[in-house]
Amino acid sequence: MLCGRYVLRGAAPLTTSLRGLLSNGSRAVQSFPRGHTRSVSTTLEACYENDSKTLFEDLGAEVDGPNFRVGSPGPTELAQCAKMLERAASWKMSQRNVESLFHYGPQKGDPDFRRALARFLSTRYKDEVLPENLIPTAGATQGIAMLTSFYFSAGDVVFVEDLTFFIALDFFRTELDLKIVAVPSDENGIIPSELDRLVHEHMASLRVPTDERPFKAMLYCIPTFHNPTGRCLSHERRAELVDVACQHDLLVACDDVYNLLPISRSRKQPLKLPKRLLAYDNVQPGDKTAGNVVSNGTFSKIFGPGFRLGWLEGPDRVLEPLRQSHFIRAGGAVQHVVAGIAEGLMSLGLLGKHVDHCRKVFEHRAIVLDAALTEHMPPGVSWQFPEGGFFIWVRLPENVDGDELERAVLQDKVLIFSGKNFSPESEFRNYIRLCFTYSSEELLEQGAAIIGKHIRKLSDTSQNAGT
Repeated sequence: MLCGRYVLRGAAPLTTSLRGLLSNGSRAVQSFPRGHTRSVSTTLEACYENDSKTLFEDLGAEVDGPNFRVGSPGPTELAQCAKMLERAASWKMSQRNVESLFHYGPQKGDPDFRRALARFLSTRYKDEVLPENLIPTAGATQGIAMLTSFYFSAGDVVFVEDLTFFIALDFFRTELDLKIVAVPSDENGIIPSELDRLVHEHMASLRVPTDERPFKAMLYCIPTFHNPTGRCLSHERRAELVDVACQHDLLVACDDVYNLLPISRSRKQPLKLPKRLLAYDNVQPGDKTAGNVVSNGTFSKIFGPGFRLGWLEGPDRVLEPLRQSHFIRAGGAVQHVVAGIAEGLMSLGLLGKHVDHCRKVFEHRAIVLDAALTEHMPPGVSWQFPEGGFFIWVRLPENVDGDELERAVLQDKVLIFSGKNFSPESEFRNYIRLCFTYSSEELLEQGAAIIGKHIRKLSDTSQNAGT
C-alpha cells in the first residue's frame, strides 16, 4: 500500500481508499470496512509518521549529507525565523482595526504592508519604490504564474535566457503550452542583439496586441545574480534589453529574487548591487499607457520559503488589469494575513537585520565552497565566484556528463544539479549547479571532496573507453 513515497507491506487490503487522510496530518478516516481495524490503524500511523515535512523531502532532494541541490536558506537561518515571526505577529495583533486583517484583502493589497515594503525596498535598492506600484503575491512562482497566465495563452511565445530557472521552463512548457525560444547568452548574460534578431525571426508567431493584452510576447529573465550562473547583466545590456522590449511590445518578467543578496570574495571589493531592470523602464508617474518591465520578488530567499509571500512591482499598465482580474476580485489580495505579519517584520527592523546576517553567512559559505573546489577539483574543471545569489556554476571536463556525475555522487549521499536542466535545449551537459547557502561549511567541504573524487573517476573511465 502506498503512503506518499512509502510502501507499507503486510497490511490487509482495503476496499475503500484512504479518503480520510486529510491535509495537515489529519488521521480521520471514513467508511473503512469492518475487520480491518488493526491494519487500518497501523497503516494510518505509518503514513502519519512518514509524512514529508518539506517539499524537498517530497521530491527526494533531502539527504543526510552535503546538499548542493536545494536553493534555500539553510536550516540554521530558517530556525531563526520563529522568534522573529512571534514578535512580528504580536506587534501586528496589537494594532488598531486588526480585524480587517482577517477579512478579504483589498485588491491592491494591504496599504500598510505595501508602504512598509516600499520603504524596505527603497532602502535596500537605493532607489525609490512606490507603494502604488506593488501588489502582493504568494511567492515568486505564483507571481510569474499569475502574470504569465493572465497575459498569454497556449501557443504564445516566451523568450528565455539559455540558461534559466528550470521550474519556469517546466511551467511555460507543460502548464501553459507556450512556445519557448532560447536567447543566446555569454559570460556577461543575455545578449540583447540576439533577442532582437529572434523577435524578427519569430514575428509571424507573435500574438497581435489588444487594449487588454498589449504585449506580443514575453521575455523571462534573471538579470541580477542569475540562476544558475550567479552573474549580473551589465548596465549597458540592461538599457539595451529594455529598449528591445519596448520596441517590440514585449512584457519583461524579471525574477528579482536574489537582488538583496550580493556577495564578494574580498572585503576590499565593494558589493555590487546594480539597478534592477525595472529602473530602466522610463515610465512617468501617473502614465497608464507605458511600461514593459515587471520585477518579481519574494521573501523565500531573504526569510523562508514556507512564508509564501512575494510581490510584483511594475507599471500601472501591467498591474492594474491584474488587480481587476477575477482571481483577485473573487478572493481579495493573496496572503493577506501573512502580509500583515510581514509588515511587522519590516516595521520592527527584524527583516533588515536578518537579511544582513544571512548575506554575510551566505558570503562566507560561498568563500568556503570556492576554496574547497580549488583544493579538490581536478584539471579541466572551472567556475567563477558569483556576484550574489545562491549558486556556483561549474564547468566539468568535456568527457564528464553532469547527469552521470549527479548519479555517482548520490551514492555518497551528495546532491547536486545537472546543468542540462537549466537549458531549454538540454545543452550544457558537462555543467553542474552547486548551491552554497543550504549546507554547513563542514558539509560544503566534504561535498566538494566527494564531487572531485567522482569527476576523476568518470573522466578516467571515459578516457580508458576511448583508448
